[in-house]
Amino acid sequence: MEMAQKKDHTRKKYKYAFFSFILFLLIFVLGSVAFVLSMREIHYNNMGRELCRLLEHEKLRLGAAVNGEISLVLKMATSPLIQRYFLDPGDPDLEKIAFAEFEGQRRILIPKSIFWINDIDRKFYLNDSYAYTLSPDDPVSYWYNMTLNGADAFNFNINHNPDLNQTNFWINAPVHDSDRRPIGILGTGIDVSAFIDTVYSNYSGEASMFFFNEAGEITGAEDKDIVANKVSVESEFGKAGDIILSMRNELEGGESQYFNIPGGMAALSAIPEFDWYIYAGVPMGLTDMLKNSMTMIFAAMMLVVAGIFIIFNLMHSNFELNKERDIYKDMSIVDALTGIYNRRFLEENLDHVIKSLSRSGGKLSLLMLDVDYFKKYNDTYGHSMGDICLKTLADIFAQSIVRADDFVARYGGEEFVIVLPNVDEGGANIVAERVLNNVRERKMPHETSDAAAYVTVSIGGVTDTVVYSHTGDDYVKKADYELYESKRNGRNRYTAATGLALNESDES
Repeated sequence: MEMAQKKDHTRKKYKYAFFSFILFLLIFVLGSVAFVLSMREIHYNNMGRELCRLLEHEKLRLGAAVNGEISLVLKMATSPLIQRYFLDPGDPDLEKIAFAEFEGQRRILIPKSIFWINDIDRKFYLNDSYAYTLSPDDPVSYWYNMTLNGADAFNFNINHNPDLNQTNFWINAPVHDSDRRPIGILGTGIDVSAFIDTVYSNYSGEASMFFFNEAGEITGAEDKDIVANKVSVESEFGKAGDIILSMRNELEGGESQYFNIPGGMAALSAIPEFDWYIYAGVPMGLTDMLKNSMTMIFAAMMLVVAGIFIIFNLMHSNFELNKERDIYKDMSIVDALTGIYNRRFLEENLDHVIKSLSRSGGKLSLLMLDVDYFKKYNDTYGHSMGDICLKTLADIFAQSIVRADDFVARYGGEEFVIVLPNVDEGGANIVAERVLNNVRERKMPHETSDAAAYVTVSIGGVTDTVVYSHTGDDYVKKADYELYESKRNGRNRYTAATGLALNESDES
């Protein structure tokens, strides 16, 4: 039986541990999913804002460079000396003064380059040197007529020179006379390829940056062959390219906007001056999202939760073990049939009570009870009914004592003992009479009894002041003798003695 109980305890322990593990696993999975989703959202927004800041920074750099050049070009276009020269390009004195003006401004310009052309001889000069004479009717010179007749202050145009592998951004400003009539053009060209090179040389992050035009052709990239070959965004980025081009319609003005692409994160912004777009993209996987202090905090929290589950399992296991130990202990001191204390408890506890009372000099009363003619009861009604009878009597005996220190125990067979610490002769007599009356009032039939028509008990008792030399066996023997006297005198009665001393007739 003990082995079966141990197996049951082990089975319960593993069952509790299994459900604890399942619960922890559920918490871990749901927590991990929620954590990953929240970290993805946080990483998505942080990375998007970082990419947008990168684009805005590069746009500001490009804008600052372009705006500075525009200011210088407009300053030259409104110079009275240059205007006088454009009206009379054949005057050597005016030419000398104008060339000096151009040289001074050229030192300030970022590209160190100036071109000009007047509308009289239409000679194209680049950095003080005559290059060629322009023909306004040549389609290649479309920009001349467009700037001279259509631009109020200035305009832009961009072209790529495959021979130099260079993309230039031209700032063209018309020169007017005092009556606001166009008399020529001057301007400068910014090497956009050089600017883009500085973008990549100054950036050490993970993002890749590209420039592309309205037609979807890549106009700026770290790999210059992409620009030279006019590779399109769709062919370079595949499915991501379609998303990038479609996002152009979502932009408003020069704002930057971030969005998801397959396998990563991207941002896009417009450069209205160039009719270009600047793009930055970065790969973004699960490991990238989890490379932060929050992951360590989440892992620590999961370890704490796991620790709590382990502690609770240990506590539960210890609680169950103690509970079963208490049950085993109760089983060792409780009579299996009647449910009251057994003889083992009686002997151990009686000795403890005697030792305690011997120090205080208190009195101890002990009653020995026996069921009258119980063998005849079993013979008449059967052993199963005999067991029921003993259970009923044990309940009656237990209900007949009212103090916490009093207890009843089954001594063996149909014999019982009631222990009454700190109870004198009168108190013992009250308890004994209460037991006799309670048994009689129950009126359990016993037709073969010679004492009465119902089940009865005989009681023997002893009361004495406890001294150190007394033992439990002394009290049991004396009470047993008095029980014998009750039986000898007709049963169904209580006989008591004061003092443990046995006389010669007792010993016989």
